Amino acid sequence: MKQLILAILACAGFSVGFVNAEETNIPEFAAVFQVTTADEAGVAAAFTTFAASDCRKSLPTAMRIMRETWNGDEEVTHSVIWNFADAKAMTESFGAISQCRAWANTSASLSERADVKSQQLMRTLAAGGDYTQDTVYAVWQMAISDEAEYVAAYKKMMAAQVENGQVNGAWGLWRVQGGANADITHLAFSGAANMEALLANGNPSKAYVAFQKKVADIRTIHRVNINSVLADL
Repeated sequence: MKQLILAILACAGFSVGFVNAEETNIPEFAAVFQVTTADEAGVAAAFTTFAASDCRKSLPTAMRIMRETWNGDEEVTHSVIWNFADAKAMTESFGAISQCRAWANTSASLSERADVKSQQLMRTLAAGGDYTQDTVYAVWQMAISDEAEYVAAYKKMMAAQVENGQVNGAWGLWRVQGGANADITHLAFSGAANMEALLANGNPSKAYVAFQKKVADIRTIHRVNINSVLADL
């Protein structure tokens, strides 16, 4: 897993249009590592031990482990997200762990307990809300053929949703900056404090219906998952 994390540094130098997010603590970059494990407790314990180390405490990153609660037939059981304010923070973090004994021990433990299925670098295109207050998320995995048009429509729709009080938590749109495939180019997410809040709005709003019609020809949704926060480290 150490080698996979270091490999993502090659993506950090990309410089393409980032849309500044307003009123949000959602960072510019997120490195997402998806794994399959039958030992959730062991994986969580390995990361908890790392989180207590001086090495981890010096890293300019926020780490979160997600449990894939409902993910259909997807093999992935958990996602580990490393959030970074900018590319510099990412470079510093991954550079530091390459020299960190605590991470070497954690990496060795993880290699015995989990299989890495994918590694992706995400870049925030639009976002809102405080993600640290959420415990569950709906996640849309999709392919977008016209990013500029989609982002404009998405931001308009979310502004209407927020104004009408229909947003319960943090939300955002990510471009798969590194690690994209033919099916998945972007991810959208919507969070809530708990499952009840996430499922509170059963009927789509007028703004969402209009948005769906607007982007029908430029977006294909491949999967909709619901995941939950296992740990923040």
